[in-house]
Amino acid sequence: MLLDAWRFVRDLNRMDGQDFPMSDLTQPLSLSLADLAEGREALYRYRISAAVHAAFMAAFDDRSPVHVDDEFARARGFEGRVSHGAILNGFLSHFVGMRFPGASALLLSAEIRYQSPCFLDDEIELRGRVSQRSESAGTVLLGVVFYNVTRQRVAASGKVFVRVGG
Repeated sequence: MLLDAWRFVRDLNRMDGQDFPMSDLTQPLSLSLADLAEGREALYRYRISAAVHAAFMAAFDDRSPVHVDDEFARARGFEGRVSHGAILNGFLSHFVGMRFPGASALLLSAEIRYQSPCFLDDEIELRGRVSQRSESAGTVLLGVVFYNVTRQRVAASGKVFVRVGG
């Protein structure tokens, strides 16, 4: 079932004109707690593509007009329909589980503050930095920033508590 989900994401990316090798989706990095010194950083870029938006809509059916109707969103002061904030949460889940720390990680909690809206086709750079590490608990606290490269502003930021270990 999980492999089917990866294939689904791969196929969505292909529909979007991006052909990511399957290994990019199925081979997470795997950093140990010892690898995660305070101050260590990682970043990964994502795009809020039409395929990502469609997959989110198919999975969660949040059809609030501000997310699906350009005219409705413009009438409320936005330049167009606003991307669902939870899409950023999905990027965060991928980042923690596949990139930093990767395979040995379990996301325990996330506190995210949305600071500016994102829109379809925005490119988002997600940066994580180890701010605390607890050897005894086997956990790290990551500070995260979602930087909207397209709009040159911070979209969201927060803290993520992650268990790391075998």
